[in-house]
Amino acid sequence: MPPLMDLIPHFSHLDTSVEEKRPRTVVLRPNGCLDGVSSPTFTKALEQALELTTDTVVVDLLWVDFVEAEGINCLIAGLKQASVLGKNLSLRFMDVATQAAVEAAYNGHCA
Repeated sequence: MPPLMDLIPHFSHLDTSVEEKRPRTVVLRPNGCLDGVSSPTFTKALEQALELTTDTVVVDLLWVDFVEAEGINCLIAGLKQASVLGKNLSLRFMDVATQAAVEAAYNGHCA
């Protein structure tokens, strides 16, 4: 079974200041299913990525086969954490059903 995600950060830009040697962008590439079993591990990776980056975390969902409710909740929690930290969280390559579920959950939390 392949690992849940590629946790190696992919740096598109590096901050060149002397004080900060953290990446501007971190990319996470989960694969398989985001469910009750895998979501805690992914949540931890997402939290760490948001703390590490100076600007943006990209979650590439291309290789995710299915996202259950726990996975949706994890993504929503990540969006909230990014907002609190003043950072960006970009969810890429979601299938239509996942996108609709994320939008509905996000709108429900913000209402």
